[in-house]
Amino acid sequence: MSDNKTKKKKSAYRRMIEHRLKVAGIVIGSIALLAILFFTCIASYSFSEKAWHVKFDPIHGYSYTLYLKKEYTPAHIVIESSSKGSSEVTVPDSIWGVRVDELSDDVFKDSVKTVKLGKNVTQVGEGNSDKTFILPENYGSAGFFTTFRDKEGSGFYYKALPDKTLVAFAYFKDQASYQVPKTFGGITVSKATEFYENDNYTLTFAEFEAKTSTLIPYNMVRVKLLEKDGIDPYANSMTGATTHDKLRAQLLGLPQTFNYKDDGVTPADGETAIKLALIQRGDGLGKTCGDVLAEYPERDFVAAVKYISTMTADCLTTDEPVLEAWMTDGFVTP
Repeated sequence: MSDNKTKKKKSAYRRMIEHRLKVAGIVIGSIALLAILFFTCIASYSFSEKAWHVKFDPIHGYSYTLYLKKEYTPAHIVIESSSKGSSEVTVPDSIWGVRVDELSDDVFKDSVKTVKLGKNVTQVGEGNSDKTFILPENYGSAGFFTTFRDKEGSGFYYKALPDKTLVAFAYFKDQASYQVPKTFGGITVSKATEFYENDNYTLTFAEFEAKTSTLIPYNMVRVKLLEKDGIDPYANSMTGATTHDKLRAQLLGLPQTFNYKDDGVTPADGETAIKLALIQRGDGLGKTCGDVLAEYPERDFVAAVKYISTMTADCLTTDEPVLEAWMTDGFVTP
């Protein structure tokens, strides 16, 4: 009798274990199925980009890419499409606690007429010229400026200034088609630059300006003058040659700010090459200012302009602008 009871107890115990294993199997299988559905239908991870590509977020109504924090770049979200069909859409400041700082091309449906931008949005892509954009309260107080791309529409890139007007700082069509809109996206265009030459350097620099959220854009006409003549257009606006010579001596008299290769003549980096090219109208090795600018990244150009502006501030006489002020001025009111 005792053996039979033991067998029954073991059998019951075995059935309990089997039941638990089945439950565990169902739970694990369900989790695996949900994971497969999540990674195939809802989101995927890119190890090369260190980013989550969220194909569908039913809670927020957007598809987007969430870029994880890198050494010099905080975590941020780029919205790629919206399922919202109402006439007015408010772009959130953040999703899941991560700031939303860019809207890609053709994000919104045709039914969307008004877009209220979140406080962190610094870039708005193509295909939005029929929308009315409302900038957030206290716009510009944090130093972030929003860029609107409309290369395929009006032909311009625009940047919203702290006074909530736009500056049109690049033009991508031919001169015969040049016409500055009075408004874009319901925002007044207060400044524009007449510029029609779309050489590779200028296109690249315009794109750099579009991606730089904290800089007022340089006048593309002035960029072209620097490419062609170095610092001369700037120097000619000064009072006489004395100031020009003083400026040049001030810059060239600071060798610790210039990095050369072992020969002591060849610039070791782009910033040095561009500084020398702007000051000397060339690098002293046969390359023109334009050649030098086209050879190095736009960041080196920005750094060189900022450095020259800082170092020449004390050299100038009354009412003479530093180089950076000269570069951001000169726009044409439409």
